[in-house]
Amino acid sequence: MSFFKTKNDTIVYTVDKTSNSSLYISIHNGEVIVKAPWYYTTKQIQEVVEEKKNWILKHLAEYIEAENIRRQKINTEPVFVFGRQYDVLVKYENIKNPTLNLLNKYIEIILPAKYIDLDKTKIIQATLAKMYGSIAKEELEAIFEDARHLLKFAPEDFKIKPLADDHLAQCSNQIITINPSLMQYSREIIRFIVIHEFCHLKYKNHTKSFYEIMQKYIFNYDEIATRVKGLKF
Repeated sequence: MSFFKTKNDTIVYTVDKTSNSSLYISIHNGEVIVKAPWYYTTKQIQEVVEEKKNWILKHLAEYIEAENIRRQKINTEPVFVFGRQYDVLVKYENIKNPTLNLLNKYIEIILPAKYIDLDKTKIIQATLAKMYGSIAKEELEAIFEDARHLLKFAPEDFKIKPLADDHLAQCSNQIITINPSLMQYSREIIRFIVIHEFCHLKYKNHTKSFYEIMQKYIFNYDEIATRVKGLKF
């Protein structure tokens, strides 16, 4: 795969060398395909792509616009951020890599046009996972700092990474690990679970002293404890 980049646009294209004596360009399912004689050099092919760039960009834009209208909403499981549910809308552009925008009422995922006819489930899941990771990096630093000041002790380190069996958090060997998917839940629940893991730094088991410190530092402890019942942490 190659690409030709101008000031405002990037044209990603695939070269298919053939025994034909002429070069021609086609657009199939949003992908630019250049069929060129076997003896054409990369420079010669790029010169033709540059010469035809306006034609290519025009037809790509028409194709993408039609597909965006036809396939904009993707059926996915509900997606939550800080306890709020978002619809997922997918659109296509002439780009190389997926991008995501968390907007006021929905999550906009922008995919390369070449993905239009592919099964996008794994691509969307990976993009959402990256989103949760980015949010976790921004959110958790302040929560951990607050917990440290509140409790007067802290872990040796904390990590953000997926955990086995859908666990949202764990404390092991004085290290707290948070699953990025915890960012699905409200900030009250996130704080509750972080303090829960902090308490495990001091009390390995759920002893009376463990619950006493949880109840001391978490307002409306009983209500939140009911809401997190069934979650793994």
